[in-house]
Amino acid sequence: MKDLVVRGAVFNKGKMRRGSFSILEDKFVHSTSDADFEGTLIEAPVNFHTHLGDSFIGTEPVGTIGEIVGPNGFKIRALEDAASSTVKRSIGKSIRFMNNVGTQAFFDFRESGIKGLELAPKTSDIQGYFLTRPNKKTEILPLLDKSAGFGMSAISDYDFEYLRYLSQKAHERNKLFAIHFSEDKREDVNKLTELDPDFIVHGIEMRESDIRLIKKHNIPVSITPKSNIFHGKRPDYARLIRSGLTVLLGTDNAFITEPSIMEEVEFLYRYQRSINRLTPEEILSIVIDNPRKVISGFGMKMSLQKYLFFPNEILTAYQLVTRPNYYEKIIVTKKGNRITFFSSKH
Repeated sequence: MKDLVVRGAVFNKGKMRRGSFSILEDKFVHSTSDADFEGTLIEAPVNFHTHLGDSFIGTEPVGTIGEIVGPNGFKIRALEDAASSTVKRSIGKSIRFMNNVGTQAFFDFRESGIKGLELAPKTSDIQGYFLTRPNKKTEILPLLDKSAGFGMSAISDYDFEYLRYLSQKAHERNKLFAIHFSEDKREDVNKLTELDPDFIVHGIEMRESDIRLIKKHNIPVSITPKSNIFHGKRPDYARLIRSGLTVLLGTDNAFITEPSIMEEVEFLYRYQRSINRLTPEEILSIVIDNPRKVISGFGMKMSLQKYLFFPNEILTAYQLVTRPNYYEKIIVTKKGNRITFFSSKH
């Protein structure tokens, strides 16, 4: 297909840059011909932590983190009581929502073992990575055969040797092992590093010494600000981002926060201004640049590439972060040499 060249502002390598950008070649070009469009272009953001199965829950959760999302908490009981068709329908709705707002990819933590994974649909217009959670040992290998790996809750929720075994089996098959860590209280970082996780979620109760060890082991951290504040947590995320850690961003439980990663970006920017300001460019990087580096580091390749194009608008990073839904937006998808584009429905 003919190339599509955008001239204007492009978010590239952590900065807004001016120039002409080729969608087909995925790089800036020095073209003597006129560009096809003018405006602002960014690579589509990645949502690095979701729980989509709980999207159907409509009852307000009340209680502590453990009481709401712990192993025997409110969410798990709701999942156990719900009809499979209800859970499956809610997962599909959340995936369509993410696709319609221009999400490149998502990492979903699937509860409920084999049953939970079977409810996850195949995705084509958005890259879905499903991390599973075995209910019993006989599910371990079948789950690894059909998923991207394991996504476990807190270290304290399991026998440690069981977690070590899951990590070993996942890595033997070149699959991922991820785990929630230090969300509600500080957990043992030395035990964590023994598990050799591919990434962790939260990390907000880590001390500086924990952060240094996580950085030494090159373990990425996915943060979820809206979810944390819902549960009464008020961390300073700048200490993670500016420590040199590879920080990612996710929306967490869909019954608490809708899976709109750019609205999570907006929230993080506003929240941090009164604590320890993060620049718009720093925040965009954790949903655009960092996820792509991490996914590549996993040895994974995304089957398609998405861009968000804002026609006839030369925008700053500040405008994109503070008004993610204000400007007309076109979603551009490249799969092989085929380029398609459509207006966002959000």
